[in-house]
Amino acid sequence: MIPMIQSLLGPDTLSDGTQPQVSVHTDGGCDPNPGPGGWGAIICWGEREWVLSGNDPDTTNNRMELHAAAAALAFLEGLLGPCQVDLHTDSAYVQQGITQWIDGWVSRGWRTSDEEPVKNQDLWRVLVRLTQVHQVTWHWLQGHAGHPLNERADRLATAALQALRRGPGAPAAHPPGEDDRPAVEIYVKASCHGAQGAGGWGAVLRMGEQTRPLSGAEAATTANAMLIRGATEALRALTRPCRVVLYSDADYLIKGASLWVQGWQARGWQTKDGKPVANRAGWQALIEAARPHHVTWLPVQGDAAPDDLSRAGELASEAAERIGREAQ
Repeated sequence: MIPMIQSLLGPDTLSDGTQPQVSVHTDGGCDPNPGPGGWGAIICWGEREWVLSGNDPDTTNNRMELHAAAAALAFLEGLLGPCQVDLHTDSAYVQQGITQWIDGWVSRGWRTSDEEPVKNQDLWRVLVRLTQVHQVTWHWLQGHAGHPLNERADRLATAALQALRRGPGAPAAHPPGEDDRPAVEIYVKASCHGAQGAGGWGAVLRMGEQTRPLSGAEAATTANAMLIRGATEALRALTRPCRVVLYSDADYLIKGASLWVQGWQARGWQTKDGKPVANRAGWQALIEAARPHHVTWLPVQGDAAPDDLSRAGELASEAAERIGREAQ
């Protein structure tokens, strides 16, 4: 997933070659379990702090706890490289799994002692790789026991979960005191003539009653590539950091940005099957475009689709038709 990221203070580098010493607090959960879920992470390095969160419409408590830890470690890998990390979690499943159970699972070919397939194996594999990058010390904390950063991570996870329930047209949710940036809604659609033909993207940006339509096209492309391009250009059009809720009816965009990209990055831009990720350059551009903002990625389907999404679809179709005529 591209997580919701709030960078409070900019990164720095160590001049003496030593590894940064970083503290991480994570939390995750869903309601009901299984069901929609959210996760949050607080990353502290000296006086610098980064806040991450994300959500998934169909998940479990354990997956959200794992996702929080994996997202924080993957973020650190990309920002600072190998680090010495004290990671604090209130999930005994995560702490015991990575410190006590993981070696046995790996030696048995990712099976439990009862010879059952390990649950959440995809995320555990990501964590294993990331613990080979960083030196991680895993700390278990009692949840809801007054630890300030653990409580903040819990609020972030809760706000991310609530974002899935608000529906189109509602302002972006955030924990009290976490963010006061302007709230913007973005609606993205794509259109393509054939599997590899003239394609276009459309986007509608909304802030209150004000809207701004955007569109673009390419002569030879795919619908998936246009979805990524549309989201990227819409985020680039924002002139200052914002709280963004980005809507689309395309699972490829929403799940790719909010869920899959974390694993792709952790595996060196390869899929779970070991294949190169399609549209890698586009996804990387989208990550950079999202970085200044707090982005929540929400799916909309059928009757729930708002008028702004329909308008984005019209813009995409018009752009595709226009470039198609020019290519003839």
